[in-house]
Amino acid sequence: MSDSDPKFHPLSGTNTPTWSGEMQAWLMTKGLWRLISGAEKCPGTDTEAIEKWELRAEKAAGALYLNVTKEQRIHLDGIIDDPVKIWEKLAIVHVSKKPGTRF
Repeated sequence: MSDSDPKFHPLSGTNTPTWSGEMQAWLMTKGLWRLISGAEKCPGTDTEAIEKWELRAEKAAGALYLNVTKEQRIHLDGIIDDPVKIWEKLAIVHVSKKPGTRF
């Protein structure tokens, strides 16, 4: 691992809240979070700008993939090159959408 690698445990299925916050912060330090969150869209028709955006998207997707355990990678089949879809899929799999117990 290099100095630029994340210093936290990969997503294992039991550490989702901690991992997602730390992963988001780490991606922010790399200037990739806006791309993953969908705030930064692929530029229109400028070939050079598109190439730069796609390279950053590949870096983001690779960072996400490498920061989940091997058991969690099954969820990423077919979307390994799309960081937005990876983040969304992990949220769907690991974040409960149902209401908590009511008293």
